[in-house]
Amino acid sequence: MIKYTLEKQLSAAIAIYLDRPDLDARLDVPNNTSYGDYSTNVAFLLAKSLRFAPQKIAEMLCEKLAADPAFNDYLTFTPINGFVNVRLSDRFLWSRLEALFEKRDRFPSHDQSRTLLEYVSANPTGPLHVGHGRWAVLGDVMARILRFSGADITREFYINDAGNQIKNFYRSVDAARAGDPIPEDGYHGDYILELAKSYDDPIQVMLDRQIQTLRRLDVEFDSWYSEKSLHNNGKVSQALSLMKEKGLTYEQDGALWFASSRFGDEKDRVLIKADGNLTYFAVDVAYHVDKIDRGFTRLLNIWGADHHGYVPRVRAALAGLFGDKFDTDQGFHVLIGQLVSLFRNGEPVRMSKRTGEMVSLDEVIDEIGVDATRFFLIQKSADTQLDFDLELASRKSSENPVYYVQYAHARMCSIVEKVGILGPFNNLESLVLLPEERTLLLKALQIYDDIYDTALMLSPHRLVQYLTDLARTFHNFYEACPIMKATGPDKAKRLYLLLQVREVFRLCFGLLGISAPEKM
Repeated sequence: MIKYTLEKQLSAAIAIYLDRPDLDARLDVPNNTSYGDYSTNVAFLLAKSLRFAPQKIAEMLCEKLAADPAFNDYLTFTPINGFVNVRLSDRFLWSRLEALFEKRDRFPSHDQSRTLLEYVSANPTGPLHVGHGRWAVLGDVMARILRFSGADITREFYINDAGNQIKNFYRSVDAARAGDPIPEDGYHGDYILELAKSYDDPIQVMLDRQIQTLRRLDVEFDSWYSEKSLHNNGKVSQALSLMKEKGLTYEQDGALWFASSRFGDEKDRVLIKADGNLTYFAVDVAYHVDKIDRGFTRLLNIWGADHHGYVPRVRAALAGLFGDKFDTDQGFHVLIGQLVSLFRNGEPVRMSKRTGEMVSLDEVIDEIGVDATRFFLIQKSADTQLDFDLELASRKSSENPVYYVQYAHARMCSIVEKVGILGPFNNLESLVLLPEERTLLLKALQIYDDIYDTALMLSPHRLVQYLTDLARTFHNFYEACPIMKATGPDKAKRLYLLLQVREVFRLCFGLLGISAPEKM
């Protein structure tokens, strides 16, 4: 982890030279890469306390760092416009590339927390749609990245198999079986008529279908947790009793309320309605209490956009019930997955051609394949609405982002097949790097920093951005630095670089859950 290691070293140096142990040096890639490989704005952060202009501080700091034996054999420092710019030596870059997969960088500790990641959790009352698919891929990629970075993580699907929606679902299927009209507030899809043809439990049938759809998408879970079990095992009543014991509830207008406004929520919330029925919130509280009772110290959730209002109330419940025993700031985190809009050739797609109803996730996979489905669903931040063009996703051209990155890998495989592996690769660090070679080498070396940042920020789309940038950098390298026509040391240098970059691609593909085709 080059950037992470440099940040720690620079922070330690600043603590010594400027007596600021409280200041963390953060590195970014400068807009003008001719300035350096990384830059830090610490001089601007120090300007007020030191009463010097940022440029003067940057010059002073660069002079100190340049004379430091910990840096002067592989780094150069340049003060430009108040920024401290850092450039790594070519020899150092080669040494790190050679060790990239021989001894993998150790990631900073995840503080031994046991993490439960809950996602999808769709009602088993119908087929999965593309919105469910987005949450599924977000959760799956997040789990892969967190596990790769050393986290202890369990993947869980919460089965909503209790409540009014389940009753309405059974009523709908029973009516169809009897040849009666389906209740107005029931479920009216063609799949209801299909379910009515057998007397298997329709909930189990739909759950099995959802499991199969998720497996098609290469999404698996470690635990399938039934909402019904919360009721059957008395966990809902236990959670409500605990809230009462702690003085967190009160009765008003015949209902039982949780005083959630005492813990940061905008208003108090109903737990049991005046008619005696539980609210969804009451069951959510019991579920999250059970998560903590099972020994999980970090709760990650991916919820749909319609659950946005539940975040502060569940956080308030955990704060009220556990206090200092559970850190809600660090231990409770919710990603809200925004909606997905389907398009074809720029025109909205709202209905299935086959059934005239909502387009199912299975139909999307059938049309464009698993790789494109996963890639398109993960390429943007979870908190932004996603416009998903099916025609673009099936296009065999560089306009299609998944084709673009997979083609880069296939191109590497084609070169290796034609050229062969010319090893052993010796004394490469003594060879001069062309700008395109150096840019590709440095980009490949940033992989572990990007994985760590992605895990830290819970932002799987960042890895897609990194992979896309790496593919673009490779394509530029391919055009500027031919391998098959090269001779001698240049050929060996470029081939070795290509082989290592190909492994970086394969690592990214594995974390994203998409294939690495060798021919396209």
